[in-house]
Amino acid sequence: MITKKSIAASVLATSFIFSGGLLSVPSITHVSAAQTTNYQTQLNTFSSYYAGILRTLDNYSNKLDKAKTEKEAMDIYDQYLTYFEKVLDTEAPIKGYTSEIQQMDEYIYNSLIEMYNFEVDTIDYENGDLSAADYKKAYQNMTSYVATQDTLFKKAAASYKAKYKVTFGKDMLYLLDQSADSEVPPIQGNTYTVKKGDTLYSISKRNKTTVSTLKKLNNLKSDFIRVGQVIKLPSAPVNTPAPSAAYTVKKGDTLYSIGKKVKLSVAELKKFNNLKSDRIYPGQVLKLKK
Repeated sequence: MITKKSIAASVLATSFIFSGGLLSVPSITHVSAAQTTNYQTQLNTFSSYYAGILRTLDNYSNKLDKAKTEKEAMDIYDQYLTYFEKVLDTEAPIKGYTSEIQQMDEYIYNSLIEMYNFEVDTIDYENGDLSAADYKKAYQNMTSYVATQDTLFKKAAASYKAKYKVTFGKDMLYLLDQSADSEVPPIQGNTYTVKKGDTLYSISKRNKTTVSTLKKLNNLKSDFIRVGQVIKLPSAPVNTPAPSAAYTVKKGDTLYSIGKKVKLSVAELKKFNNLKSDRIYPGQVLKLKK
């Protein structure tokens, strides 16, 4: 039984479940039409169950983002965690289903557990019971673990499809979410609503801006974003300036401090400028490349 924690902040973990394409497909096994119908029914029931859960979690995220008061947000978050806990304490309706369905169930359930545990970490962090370093580590561990479960889930899904000649309906496709960043068109407009699988990096890349710009524009203290969150976008793409070919020495500069700024070593600066010592003077122009 999962024990419910007291709530002190309205923060949702980023949604990382099941994004990307299908992986390798194993050998195909012959099955009859009647068997295929049964296997299809099992898959549909399984995918409908978990797609319903994920859509509900996303819906709570959308409601939270639209909350007008802190009390309203706290109430929504409390409902969200209560629902999440209930989901984890309820067995999926897959008794007697194939071992492949049982395995896919395990991969999704494991990911949900990990996401819930990160919610608890978030609460502890907001309460001051978890350090920023430990919170960052918890975030990294969660994303890594869920990514692994995601890969295993997609392999199992591909195997099931090939072996039993079934098709993927909208719920299964929702769980798989086969879109990739490279296939998503650039974001248009001044705002963007975060979707499943999004990261600040992917959003910035598609909008030709930077993560730091998005964080500053949206007053974000971390890279964590949630499904349904509305992100403000810069009015014009940010162009990263090309590296300068020269640097004018200022008072207090040293080859070491300049090297750190321009990402060159002292030896490289000396080589590019035919310097026989580390001595430099204000106003001196240094080449930053050959």
